[in-house]
Amino acid sequence: MNDEKRARRLVRALGRLPQRTPPALIALVAGVVTLSLSFWLANIKGMNGFDASLQAIGRLTTLLLAYVCFGLALARETPALVRRVAPLLFWPLLLWALWTAPQGLLVMAREWPRTLASPLLYGSDALFDAHYNAWLVLHEQNPYVGQRLTGLSGYFHVIAYTPIARGSFASPRATPSAHALHLIYNQFARDPSHPPAEIDPRVTHSYPAGSFLLVIPAVWAGLPSIAPTFVVALVTIWLALVVAAPSAWRWLAILAPLLMVSGLRQVGGGDFEILPLALTLGAWLARDRRWLSAPLLGLAAATKQTAWLAAPFYLLWIWRAYGPREALRRGAITAGVFTLVNLPWILLSPREWLASALLPVSLPLLPDGAGVIGLSAQGGLPFAPSWVYPLLEITALIALLTLAWRLWKRAPFLAMVLPLAPVLLAWRSPERYYDLLPLAALAAFLLTLTATRPRKSSFEGATSAGAS
Repeated sequence: MNDEKRARRLVRALGRLPQRTPPALIALVAGVVTLSLSFWLANIKGMNGFDASLQAIGRLTTLLLAYVCFGLALARETPALVRRVAPLLFWPLLLWALWTAPQGLLVMAREWPRTLASPLLYGSDALFDAHYNAWLVLHEQNPYVGQRLTGLSGYFHVIAYTPIARGSFASPRATPSAHALHLIYNQFARDPSHPPAEIDPRVTHSYPAGSFLLVIPAVWAGLPSIAPTFVVALVTIWLALVVAAPSAWRWLAILAPLLMVSGLRQVGGGDFEILPLALTLGAWLARDRRWLSAPLLGLAAATKQTAWLAAPFYLLWIWRAYGPREALRRGAITAGVFTLVNLPWILLSPREWLASALLPVSLPLLPDGAGVIGLSAQGGLPFAPSWVYPLLEITALIALLTLAWRLWKRAPFLAMVLPLAPVLLAWRSPERYYDLLPLAALAAFLLTLTATRPRKSSFEGATSAGAS
């Protein structure tokens, strides 16, 4: 009889779980699920009978839906409709999480140790560039000067470069094959002083100096790859989130990152987006400490251009929380750290450094991504003139900054997940930019839990707790 009572109590307790689970948490997990669906859609393009246009529409739709779910999760007051719908999603999302988390553990157990065991075939040419540029610095050479592509290919015994949308690659709908890339490179290698139209040798140094400075320890130590740096960055920010989480929610900070399987795999050598993201999240976690927070943001900006988009959202939050003067101080510190990190190369080769930092927008690169450009690349929409995409991106950035400003009291940490959203309207919006978005959403969710209102700052010289 006692066993029957226990069983009934257990059933009743399980039945109450959907109602007792905060709708914001369900919205957070729903965002991770829709984001995972987008990554899944990106990998089924080879299936027979699957329409490429539908695939592009699905990828963009699921990415946008993920942003909507994260936005709902970060609201201080959950809308009534979400409160009604959330319990219906509880069990499907729980089952998905129980199925996905072991996959995340498996990626960590299988793929992360490989970063120390053998040389990696990196998933992005940007990683070959960062690794080789770190090696050049260790050998007292300036990565921003001269042609480095043939040296990089000889060092790694691979052909890895970003093709230019010119010559035989001029058509935006024609994705160059590996064979075509090899032929163009061989033509370049025969006469590097006269590169073919499809190659610009400067693409090997198209990031700020932090991209290779941060991986110098791994190269100096003789590690087979620079991926351990990314693993350390992820583990460090993961632990920081666990420490920052309210005690009742530490289980979420421990377990939730296991659900971003694509992000965990990326950290093993797919891209180095974790470096600017971890530094940016560190700036948010240390937001009450001026001389820790702003330098972290400056270092993030000195690592990759995607972090530049995070700066205005961070400074907007500082303005609303602590006033315009503090935002100006933080902006100056951020710019100062960015300049300091890059200063040796700015002094040695100012023109080359500036040109390299602007290459992602100045070069005619081939379209790539899961955003609006994906609809055109797959034939669903015509391509717009090239000037339209930066205009759309800037317009979206201004609109989202305005939204973050207006919703600051209702969703103060919404600004943490928005920086890369405007890129969905850009000429290039690679899927890998969004692999680690759940980590930013988790950090924002935990900070929302810890602050019903912005806390008073502990930075030096503060005279106001905030601006209304």
